[in-house]
Amino acid sequence: MIKFITNIQKTRLLPLSGFFVLLLLAGCSAVPTTPLATATQAEQNVLQPMPWSEAKQVITADTSLKEWAVALNASAEYFAKKKPATKINFGKHTVSALQMTRSLRELASVAQSEDSLALQTYLEKNFLLFRSVGNDQKGNVLVTAYYEPLLYGSLTRSDRYKYPLYNKPKDLLKISLTPWLPKKKKKIIARFADKTLTPYYDRAEIDLEKRLANRSLELVWVDNLVDLFFLQIQGSGRVELAEGGVLRVGYHEANGHPYHSIGRILIQEDAISREKMSLPAIRQWLRQNPSQRDRLLNANPSYVFFRKLSGGPYGNIAVALTPGRSIATDYRIFPRGAAGMLITTLPHFSKNDQKNTVDWQQSARFIVNQDTGGAIRGPGRVDLFLGFGEEAEQTAGIMKQGGSKLYFIAPKLQNQDK
Repeated sequence: MIKFITNIQKTRLLPLSGFFVLLLLAGCSAVPTTPLATATQAEQNVLQPMPWSEAKQVITADTSLKEWAVALNASAEYFAKKKPATKINFGKHTVSALQMTRSLRELASVAQSEDSLALQTYLEKNFLLFRSVGNDQKGNVLVTAYYEPLLYGSLTRSDRYKYPLYNKPKDLLKISLTPWLPKKKKKIIARFADKTLTPYYDRAEIDLEKRLANRSLELVWVDNLVDLFFLQIQGSGRVELAEGGVLRVGYHEANGHPYHSIGRILIQEDAISREKMSLPAIRQWLRQNPSQRDRLLNANPSYVFFRKLSGGPYGNIAVALTPGRSIATDYRIFPRGAAGMLITTLPHFSKNDQKNTVDWQQSARFIVNQDTGGAIRGPGRVDLFLGFGEEAEQTAGIMKQGGSKLYFIAPKLQNQDK
């Protein structure tokens, strides 16, 4: 047991959400590599107090706030389920879960009116503004995007529908290492084999060796293995059934193996240049090189298990994500469920030819931190949830916008000066 823990204690679990291009490019863009000392130190050092003058651009530009109000109320429900005195940290500023519940509900009511002047007045009176230090200590963050993909499948296996989405296996064990490594807060995924605790099956063992076949774990069968692979990155999606209707599926658990970027592999092999790397580029390469498909996909040992969803998709605080408003960040250092603002750029596609990007336009919007992701690590990473549909997929496939800005807003303490 001790030997096993020593060997796998560095393994990362794939979190609840997908993030997109950076999972394809992991290690290729400006991702912070400096290890975090402890969660407490990280939380204290990643958010800088800022004057409200920094936020005027967002307040002026984002005038359609009904969706933000929906996301705010969802986070309020998340905080309402916590013990009222639970501490929520914004850097060195700490508030309670009860304060978060009340303030977000009130803020949602103000946002619902879509009165920019009233919103600005309310924010300046009742909230403090913080900015992420970013990946350079100057506030610059890298923004990617993720979406809810559509697959085609059947409840019955056939020659067309032959790739299974698996439910979480019963022999998969999630074991906390906190008693042995209290400062690490680590968990491992494992199984028993011959009375010995061992790492769970990797992707090749599941896909090629069929280790989970004939165990009644199949939720649905789909017609495209590459689509299934990218569904696992996204973490949730929809399957249009041959029998009629649509099945929604979401992340249930992962096999505990670290994520290996296939985009990075293709760059290292000079198959796709770093500048041209994107989801469409990887799909095209796989279509042109079908004999290389299994080798490339199985170079990533991480594997995700799914469950059926009613509604959603859901983030890491177990509330439904709101397209264009929910973001994923590093859950270890940023306050889950907190509201904030994001300044970045988004592509705008031609209505006549959505395959080509017309231009990139600045986007300043209010957001809520409701999810996390496997490569969303450190103060310089944000993943924006875009929802469902063709444009969401196209945008997520090319988003990797450096020089963006991330802000959080925290309720003032009751007797705190303005």
